[in-house]
Amino acid sequence: MKVSEPPAAPGGAWAAVRAAVLKEDAAATAAVVNRLTHEERRQVARALPGLLAELRSVGHGRAVARSIWSADECMGWAEAMRIAGAGTIAGAAAVAAWLNRRDFRRFWQEPDDVPYILQVVAGRPEEWRADLAVRLALRLRGTDDDSPRSLRLALELLRRTGTEPPAHDPFTLAWIAAWPADPGDAPLLDAMLPRVFAAEGAGRLLRGDEERPVRLAALAASGRVSRALLLHGCVSRFLRGGAAVDLRFFVRLHEALAPSAAEVAERRRDYAALLPAAPANVAELALKRLRALGGLEPEEAREAVEGLLFRAEGKLVRAGLIWLDRLLRDHPGDLDGYAQALATALMCETGEARERAARLVLKHAARFTPDGAAPILDAVALMPPGEGAALAEAFGGDPVPAAPENRFTPPPLPPVPRPAPMPAPVATPAELLRLWPFRGDWLPAERWLDGFVRLAASDRPALTEALAAVAGRFRTREYWRRPWRDPEPWILAMAKELGDPGVERRTANAVLAGDRPATVGERIPEAEHTTLSVRMPLRRYAEVYQALTDGALPPYLLATPTHVSGRLDAAALVERLEGYERDGVEPLPVDLEQALLRLSRTASGEVAARAARLTGAAGRAVARLLSGERAEPRVGLRWEESPHGPRIMPVLSWEGTGITVLEGELPAARSKEVLGRLLPVLAAHRDVAAALTVDTLRYRAPYSTPGLDVLTALATAEGPAGTGVAFVAAESLCFYPEEAVPHLLELAASGGLGEETGRQLAVVLRDDATQGEDRRYRPAEVLRALEELARRGAQREVWGVMAGLLAAYLPGPGERATSTHTRMTALAADVARWANARGALEPVAELAGRGRVTGLVREARRLHAVLTA
Repeated sequence: MKVSEPPAAPGGAWAAVRAAVLKEDAAATAAVVNRLTHEERRQVARALPGLLAELRSVGHGRAVARSIWSADECMGWAEAMRIAGAGTIAGAAAVAAWLNRRDFRRFWQEPDDVPYILQVVAGRPEEWRADLAVRLALRLRGTDDDSPRSLRLALELLRRTGTEPPAHDPFTLAWIAAWPADPGDAPLLDAMLPRVFAAEGAGRLLRGDEERPVRLAALAASGRVSRALLLHGCVSRFLRGGAAVDLRFFVRLHEALAPSAAEVAERRRDYAALLPAAPANVAELALKRLRALGGLEPEEAREAVEGLLFRAEGKLVRAGLIWLDRLLRDHPGDLDGYAQALATALMCETGEARERAARLVLKHAARFTPDGAAPILDAVALMPPGEGAALAEAFGGDPVPAAPENRFTPPPLPPVPRPAPMPAPVATPAELLRLWPFRGDWLPAERWLDGFVRLAASDRPALTEALAAVAGRFRTREYWRRPWRDPEPWILAMAKELGDPGVERRTANAVLAGDRPATVGERIPEAEHTTLSVRMPLRRYAEVYQALTDGALPPYLLATPTHVSGRLDAAALVERLEGYERDGVEPLPVDLEQALLRLSRTASGEVAARAARLTGAAGRAVARLLSGERAEPRVGLRWEESPHGPRIMPVLSWEGTGITVLEGELPAARSKEVLGRLLPVLAAHRDVAAALTVDTLRYRAPYSTPGLDVLTALATAEGPAGTGVAFVAAESLCFYPEEAVPHLLELAASGGLGEETGRQLAVVLRDDATQGEDRRYRPAEVLRALEELARRGAQREVWGVMAGLLAAYLPGPGERATSTHTRMTALAADVARWANARGALEPVAELAGRGRVTGLVREARRLHAVLTA
């Protein structure tokens, strides 16, 4: 929206500038400003703030409250105002502040006004333009909030004035962010390239770049940039230290440069200095270059090897020991000078490195003097129990204690949580009214429906009178609305039917405006538009309403739970069915099947005998369930491709269960369910409830997984724990490794942890590993949580988890083993011993039989020995 131009004196300088701005014409504004005299520029500069205030107000037709959705379309004047200020404001500092005003900031694409600004400042003194360039550069922050045109303007002014760019890391980061794909096309490349190696945060910004290192190396080969500058920059950046991921770009560049032997020899002390403490990727690079160089002085070589032996990474320690073996063979005289390095290797964290170091010491034991062997004997005393016996014997030290005998005594598992009992049934119409509205809570909605049915049978006049005011809120056009998505319209319809019996049939038979009202079935939302946890209660409300209009309302409902978890005790259901058969009442079909979905799996022999004496179809169904003839639904999970990547979906079958109410319901429920709302519907089928929520858990709310109380709810619910429960347990363990332990102990006590949990844990960890830098979970924390679970009494359950995890997660032939696999196998060996587990595992046996001894193979052999003892 353009501002209507107020009257202005024709021919005046300010009038001309104002007219160009109001026309939102950047080119015209630049042309007018270039023709102004010095005094006219001063006049325009004084008037610009007032025009800005007017534009901000009138531009939106009201006082402006900027919105990212509407501001840009009302700011066509912003570029013209920037040009006018740049060409008329006197001081460089004031111009820099003017150009960076938030009033001119575009939220979306910014028009390029840089050429016009360069035009209007071209006549300023060179010192002034250089000062402006530096000030604009110093205002950059190196974040996404930086305006691209601010960077372009600063770079162009620096180039035209020949000014040295300021040593300002955010400016360097902004330059890197705008670096073109071909590095040679970058502005001020020669001046800015050295800054890339020194700016804090540059490595993090470039860590995913795989092409630019190759292109920079090509530029160095062509002579466009200095090869010595790039190589020195990489090595100096390595010496400064940092995280491995932040040094990844410089490692790639260094390898693309492929330094010659002469270049490495010139910097060999720097490379050697990287071995003790640099990140592993940098240390491996330095080691490769030094070993390829050869010809190091003996003292230099020894220092390099000692630097490797002090590291925690087994791979680097092994490389150091291999190098050390060669040095020891070539070294004349005694080896006392290497004793301290070997002693350090004997105390390495990885057993493989300790074993290799021990073999190396034994191989050259005769070449150590008694004094030189002292550090080695000191290290032997600090080695883990059971190791170092041969070393102590070779050097005449004290005997090494044997490994301690396993005396693990676990505490008992905690008891399975018992849910609180259901509150007493609603006794009066006033109490019924106090329950409503429900605000999305299933429990008061459940109690309201139960109370309505009981009061309709025991005191209908009082109930009708209490609901009279509610009935008045129901309008005739409600009958045309379809669907009814919450209990409220059903409550209103019930209240109206109580006060005016038959109103439903009369309205249904009437022809109003050529249309018909929706039937009861049509008022239930379609399955594809809602979830099972919503539809099931609505179907029960619809069923009670239909029974009310048909005069077939029972005296009470069957499915009302006996516990706040949704569980229905068998004794209560049998007693209700006995009353139905005694009074000749037919169960409502949906109410009966909801009762079967909630029916507790534990019943005394006396209750089962009473159920067996029931004669109706409902009683026979309950008797079959209580006699152990319950057919369980089949539950599985399947990965599917979607526009947003792979998704995990449930695969369910209720065939043979005798429960038909869920036919046609489940496909829609797969992607929207929340476990806390679904468990009360499926209180006796916790695995189904868990499986129906995996998509919500994994993809729709990846950073708000279900609270840990859901694990307690799964422990409280009944039914076998299969794939669904296992996935929820695995995801929660990964998301809350420490906090989940007490809740997983409850789940373990209920039989909810086992091999399937381990298989699903492998699925979660493997999927997370594919996310690269966006991965959320740390396997080491998960393993610590599993160890804590085992130490707190769940050792048998955790062994089941480890068995499933190893079978699905250990590397197969051709796959690369990691330290996570080694730690995982070591924990499994400990837990198997605590649980007295027996029975070989195929992947573990395969690893244990490999010829090359690694840390993983060593732990696999230890685990295999426990399982086959």
